[in-house]
Amino acid sequence: MAATRYSKVIQLLEEGKPVFGTGLIWNGNLDEMTYFADSDYDMVMIEMEHEGLSFNNLRTSLQFLLNRKRVADGGSLQADPTPVVRIPPNTREQNQWVIKQALDTGVYGLILPHLDTVAGAMSAVQAARYPQVPGVADFEPHGERGWWQRIAPRYWGLSAAEYYDAADIWPLDPDGNLLLMGIVEEPTGVGNLPDILRQVKGIGAIWAGPGDMSVALGHRGNAGHPEVQEMLLRILGICKDAGVPCAVGCTAAEVPMRLEQGFSILITAPTRTAGGLEEGRRIAGR
Repeated sequence: MAATRYSKVIQLLEEGKPVFGTGLIWNGNLDEMTYFADSDYDMVMIEMEHEGLSFNNLRTSLQFLLNRKRVADGGSLQADPTPVVRIPPNTREQNQWVIKQALDTGVYGLILPHLDTVAGAMSAVQAARYPQVPGVADFEPHGERGWWQRIAPRYWGLSAAEYYDAADIWPLDPDGNLLLMGIVEEPTGVGNLPDILRQVKGIGAIWAGPGDMSVALGHRGNAGHPEVQEMLLRILGICKDAGVPCAVGCTAAEVPMRLEQGFSILITAPTRTAGGLEEGRRIAGR
């Protein structure tokens, strides 16, 4: 079985097609993992930044994303949907061991909180890629990811050697299948973003993050504030200039607007409803 891409997300981005992400799913919530494994989402986004750091839960969650019938029907080893995880450390902390151990579970990409400096972005790229053979075109930035081949290659359905070739950072390696998506969520990050995208080619996508941006701008969680929304569009403009895909969260009603604006990755979480409860309370006068 062969796939054009092991990562469905990267394939869609290369084809110029929008990617639809789930929103952040609590690490270890196996019922939701099963639901999204059977859904039409392209990317499953697993949350560890605020849920807590548990690589055992992450390994278990990834198993529940596997849908053997979908793999067989697809006739390839492409991850559909493609799992990525938001790790806990802010990028400036440069906790490379978290990146290494998260990738060792078999995820196909990382979401990097508070991407705001060139140094932090470079450290993340170095931590996420294996050392390269001297003399290859994409030797720099040099890789620092440690070699441990037990789990990730098996989860991808590859030998250890095949995984080494496949699991490099896209688009730094045009044939890579790992996506690093940094969240720009502070004015400092917006100011440094042109330099980050110009100097660090391993950052494959940017998420324009409104939540922390609203706090940084003094709006205390009001992500819809015009100043916050203007900042998201500034991030999008910088990404367009650099040719880097940009992600944004949106409701169903906002999808047409965000697509027209040029966002490449739409994070559209399912809505939960309680119609029976609401009707019952209405009838009961509660």
